[in-house]
Amino acid sequence: MQSAFLFAFSLLLIGAPVHAKTINWVVADFAPYYIFNDQYAGTGRDESVITLLEQELPAYTFKRTILPSSRTIQELTNPNYTYCMLSLYQSPHRRQHIYFSEQTSTVGLSPSIAIHKELAQRLKLDINKPVSLQALLSKYQLALGISMSRSYGDAIDSVINNSADASIIIRPGRDTLASLTYMLKKKRIDILLGYPSEHYYLAKSMSFDDELMQLPLTEAPELSYGYIGCTNNEQGIEQVNVLNAALEQVKQQPAYREVLLRWLPDNLKPLLEQRLQINKNASTK
Repeated sequence: MQSAFLFAFSLLLIGAPVHAKTINWVVADFAPYYIFNDQYAGTGRDESVITLLEQELPAYTFKRTILPSSRTIQELTNPNYTYCMLSLYQSPHRRQHIYFSEQTSTVGLSPSIAIHKELAQRLKLDINKPVSLQALLSKYQLALGISMSRSYGDAIDSVINNSADASIIIRPGRDTLASLTYMLKKKRIDILLGYPSEHYYLAKSMSFDDELMQLPLTEAPELSYGYIGCTNNEQGIEQVNVLNAALEQVKQQPAYREVLLRWLPDNLKPLLEQRLQINKNASTK
């Protein structure tokens, strides 16, 4: 009887670390960060970084839970479960409920506006300079499309939240950005807020990328930084610390840099490389 008890107890001890060494990732069917269904399946930017982290942490089991984009933050902030997500942008509200890594998980070009070339020419916008989102909404009164529950940085979020009289179309639910891109194609909205790789991938998939241009925003910094965020509980904090150390190693690999550049149009890849190099040089001084 005693030996049976000791055997059962030893099984519990063996099983406990296995559970503790499982990291549950929230992922979304959101190309080009996660690509599940087309010829490029498995080559999304964020899912590729998660794979590099998985290779760096062989003692951990990585599980992936697919959720609609509109639910990811809700699930991540639920203290009854522990989830992690890659490439999150920090805000004061998010920091109340999510514990973030110190290391950046992804670095990319900041949010931009996708706009039809003919409209930009008609408004006489200088395509060689950043444009003000505030001016596009107030002076030019353009209809803006954005995805629900996404943060684009404090400055851009502030413009959106304080533009009560502007025409802003907010789309919830699955395939939000694809739906907004289709609206842009049909000219049901004038401008679309997103990231350069998103605009490139979706417009290309809808065969009208040659009709669009991307304009950087004066309210956005040159680079956009994403972090790993885990549920702000004891287990989440522990997992962030482990992932933070792994990120430091992953970011030294050539494969990591290739992943960051993978889903940018050719004309923007040199710009990101240039800004990454400037940022690296500045941080070492």
